[in-house]
Amino acid sequence: MRHVEPGEVPPDGGTAVQTDPGRPVFSGNGPDDYVCVSCANVLAVAMPPEYMNRKLRIRCARCNTVNVAIEVPGVDYASAFKRPS
Repeated sequence: MRHVEPGEVPPDGGTAVQTDPGRPVFSGNGPDDYVCVSCANVLAVAMPPEYMNRKLRIRCARCNTVNVAIEVPGVDYASAFKRPS
């Protein structure tokens, strides 16, 4: 995860809001957990990297920081939602 840059607004992205600091916003069956860059609060657990891209932002319930997942080179993000590249 990383901080949102000033003026960074993806055209079709959204911000998920974590309401309870003890409960992650997303859970899946992948290899990676995602934590807040400011307070290390768990935001998403066991998520595949294909679902965590730059269009998804998560607001931390503990410190109100908006976090963005870092895209990993070589991961086919279009395959997660079955959209053409």
